[in-house]
Amino acid sequence: MKLVTFEASEGLKVGAVVDESTIVDLQQGYREKLETEGETRASEKAKVIIPACTNEFLEGGEETLQAAREAISFAMERWRTTAAVMKMSDVRVGPPVPSPKKIICVGHNYREHILEMKRDLPQYPVLFAKFSNTIIGPQDDIPHYPITEKLDYEAEFAVVIGKTAKDVPYEEALDYVAGYTIANDVSCRDLQRRTIQWLQGKSVDGSAPMGPWLVTKDDIPSPDGLDIVLTVNGKERQRSNTKNLVFNVPYLVEFLSSIMTLEPGDVILTGTPGGVGVAMDPPSFLQDGDVVAITVDQIGTLVNTVKKVEKEKLKQYANKVNERVEQLYQLIKELPEEVIRWKPSAEKWSILQVLSHVEEANRYWTGELKRTAANPHRKWGRGLEHPERMAALESIDNVSIEEKLLKLKRYKASIRSTFLNLNDLDLSLETTHRNPKFGVMPLQFLIEHFMVEHLEKHISQVKRNLKAFERNGVTSH
Repeated sequence: MKLVTFEASEGLKVGAVVDESTIVDLQQGYREKLETEGETRASEKAKVIIPACTNEFLEGGEETLQAAREAISFAMERWRTTAAVMKMSDVRVGPPVPSPKKIICVGHNYREHILEMKRDLPQYPVLFAKFSNTIIGPQDDIPHYPITEKLDYEAEFAVVIGKTAKDVPYEEALDYVAGYTIANDVSCRDLQRRTIQWLQGKSVDGSAPMGPWLVTKDDIPSPDGLDIVLTVNGKERQRSNTKNLVFNVPYLVEFLSSIMTLEPGDVILTGTPGGVGVAMDPPSFLQDGDVVAITVDQIGTLVNTVKKVEKEKLKQYANKVNERVEQLYQLIKELPEEVIRWKPSAEKWSILQVLSHVEEANRYWTGELKRTAANPHRKWGRGLEHPERMAALESIDNVSIEEKLLKLKRYKASIRSTFLNLNDLDLSLETTHRNPKFGVMPLQFLIEHFMVEHLEKHISQVKRNLKAFERNGVTSH
């Protein structure tokens, strides 16, 4: 089975690739199967048996895998009518394991790579770590940040743990494996070699492309003897076979589980073959626009494009939005509650409604910015009658003003984090708004109109309310 994650309205979900063009939403397929069989609470049961989270899915073990097989069979029999079957081209595919608790990397594990790096064969595995911030999917670009001038590739055969493993013997090691995928241990060589510890050169955001899917171990009974090849712009740079690993998969599971408890969803990168850019004569590092493809037997091919990252415009936009958030906060923070809850008229909003709306809108547009940058072909935006927007205006009777102000204050950190996870080049992406009035606009329009101008509008609205409050002769303020 080939497992993927894909972007749904409620976040990432687990799916299965049936062929090169079709994905089955496993939870949806299982839910429909249960409903057809007359099961009560089918939705709740499907969420428990086939969770949307990959780690929880893997924790389900054989019971979840069997339910997934049933969901695939059910959905494909009804592929014309079921909502569970989707075209691969219609969804955005994420990394097969988006949030592992541990990413354990093995250095110097292919003999030819050890020789090219002028090292001796290690007596024990050389270990280092990457973190979840490094993981990107098969449809994502490899970011090339200004912090490095020596961005390098490393093709890796990756092992995904399927159940909790501690002190596992060699002979039983593969029983604890869920399956296998492909990873690229993208490395900033200049950062890596600043010190004797490699971490800073290995943990940069987006430096672990992974995918295109997770192949369960029943489809790959033995991880030995698999060819692994990496190309840059179609030219071969790395080629080897997993039989050349100094420490093979069962050994690594045994060794690592003697040191730490391995958990479902943990990823082990088993090392890279010879042919890395830093070892070439002269060295050859990745540049903007380079296409890196890694192919592993019985898995498939992971392809990512290198994209130069610039952030000056995004920093300016983040500052603009945050300045206006702070201005709104300062206007409201010391006002008496009766002023904040007072409405100029039945048709006009109170300051509390403004605050509640801004909190909800901030959350929505921050998410919409991320979603649209990741998939510029989707339509973005919403109408004035959007349910979440309406709920924010209506459900305020028992709202805590202090809590609303605290969330507004916290929004500043969220804005900066969201903006700086993007690229200045993303701002020029042209996207289609759901409202025909706006039509096709560059992504920066979302920020300028729905974030900066939106906040300015509500700052003015709060000021008008304060003046109206004073004109009405109320003296509490």
